[in-house]
Amino acid sequence: MEKSQKNKGRNVINIEEIKEYLHNFSKEKKLSEPINTWLQKTFVRWLINHFMEVEIVESVERYKTLVNAELPYWFTPHSSIQFIYIHIKNPTFVDTLNTCVEFLGSRSEKIAHKFPRMTIEHVMEKHRQEHLRMQERQRKYIETSNEALEKVFSFENMHVVKFLPEHKELSLEMARESALMQHCLGEFDNVEKAEGGYGSYYYGLIKSKEISLYSLRDEKNKPHATISVSYKRGEAWLDQIKGKQNQAPVPRYVPASIAFFNHLNLQQNYHADCLAMNVVFAKGKSQELSKITDEATQQHLIAYDPSFINKLPNPSKSSLWLVALRDPKQMETLKKTTNAMKIASLIQHPLLLNELKFSHNIKAKKILQQKENYNISEYLFVFPKLEIARI
Repeated sequence: MEKSQKNKGRNVINIEEIKEYLHNFSKEKKLSEPINTWLQKTFVRWLINHFMEVEIVESVERYKTLVNAELPYWFTPHSSIQFIYIHIKNPTFVDTLNTCVEFLGSRSEKIAHKFPRMTIEHVMEKHRQEHLRMQERQRKYIETSNEALEKVFSFENMHVVKFLPEHKELSLEMARESALMQHCLGEFDNVEKAEGGYGSYYYGLIKSKEISLYSLRDEKNKPHATISVSYKRGEAWLDQIKGKQNQAPVPRYVPASIAFFNHLNLQQNYHADCLAMNVVFAKGKSQELSKITDEATQQHLIAYDPSFINKLPNPSKSSLWLVALRDPKQMETLKKTTNAMKIASLIQHPLLLNELKFSHNIKAKKILQQKENYNISEYLFVFPKLEIARI
């Protein structure tokens, strides 16, 4: 949830519908009057000013489709005024409403007088902090027999376990993995029944064998990366790999992860999770960028993303030239470049004029604006006059 911003005062065409919905919601949930008042004032004000997932209504036809009422005099779609519609079934709307009500409902009646001063941002952040503390407490109490896990791979002092889809403790093992790794994969509303929350979604995928779930662990059986694999046309593809708190696994666990990928013959192309680990798929296997020395492979990778040049070991001259032509801005960050490469990149991207440094007293501006001869080492370079309006 973002911090409070300046009120926008937007025109919500279904504001009365929203207020009525909140009133009925309060009545159905038997919410206290302070919470009902908070919803009608603070929550509605937030929706009007800051809720982002809205529909802009730009025609009379769309207004009539969305609002079951006569067209009001103030609705002028062709004016400079913007009109928006908020869908009350929008998932973010529903989640925010339920979270706020859950938090406020758990407060003592003695502090109900403080509700008017509690903003949406304040409530959501407090709820998040309490949720993390609850997760931390629950972590210590999730006990399993480990029989829902099968050891399938070893690498040095690490090993990988697979979550068995048919075992009765699958949801418990998922919840334990989620608690230790501080991510949402095993968050259930009811762990024993595997119901509710993100966990139920992944539980269903595992049970139906649409994905396989693995955990990379150390010799003490402590998890350090959670890996999910999907299957397409008989091939295994990486679905996700996450370290703690949904971050990339830390560098010391990358070699074991790569070894496991290649053990499964896993396909991943340029997967975002792998790129976050500086891992790519080249020549039919996963590899660390920092260990790819083959010139042809380097060039293939640079053609895909020139920024890889900063992570490749001892890139060849041809690779550097490719970067100069594909992404000139990379030149200023590289060490092993020549004047000729810099000039080539400067011609491609004149705005590098003040960033690139040349030897032999070569002036970038003269290169771009004048016809002159330059001696670089024993070679004579002649550059045609270029008219660059941006300089």
